[in-house]
Amino acid sequence: MTEDEVARTCPPNVYPHQWIELVHYWFLERGQTYSNIGRAARSSYLVPHTSGSKSHARLKAEFMEEYGREPGEVEFYRVTRTHQDGSFVREEFRELIDRATMLIAERTDESSSSTECSRIEAQLSAMSRYTQECRQNDSTTEVRRLEMQLQEMSQRHDLQMEELRQSHQIEIVSLRTQVDQIISFFHGFAPHQGPDTSSSCRDGDTMHKCSKFWCYGVLPN
Repeated sequence: MTEDEVARTCPPNVYPHQWIELVHYWFLERGQTYSNIGRAARSSYLVPHTSGSKSHARLKAEFMEEYGREPGEVEFYRVTRTHQDGSFVREEFRELIDRATMLIAERTDESSSSTECSRIEAQLSAMSRYTQECRQNDSTTEVRRLEMQLQEMSQRHDLQMEELRQSHQIEIVSLRTQVDQIISFFHGFAPHQGPDTSSSCRDGDTMHKCSKFWCYGVLPN
């Protein structure tokens, strides 16, 4: 699946933006490296299985839903130790299951067979418990690793948001400074609005001249 396809399948108990960041981390080179390390660690188990990330309880529930009954010890061990094509993870698992199946089916000698069947079933049960403990430890480690990844991405997201907020504040202050400079620039070109006395002065001169002309009996031109 591609990164976009995985990102669209967000689990219901995870925030969408955190899921997108987590998926993006998985597809990074560093995320792929950690994934390969985990895959190598799981393959190094003494009792490897093919159930993947599914728990035994989930596998048994799926078996009961399909067949309408609970699986037996040997039957369930076969389910968790075979690939989709029916091949076993290891050849010794095939031999162990074949021997257990044969002894359970025949039961020719009740005493000896019962003892052998009990021994084999106990061996299978012990191996299953050991595998389950390994899976639980691995699951706990994986959950903690994912929690740390989510916490790291959340902190990185908060830091990015804070940097973005500070950047916006700086831009706003810069824009305000530019606007103030533009306003001051236009104010420098505005005409000075002082009292206009030119008209009153002209009117006063005219009245003075007119009074002189009337005194001499001469009208002004």
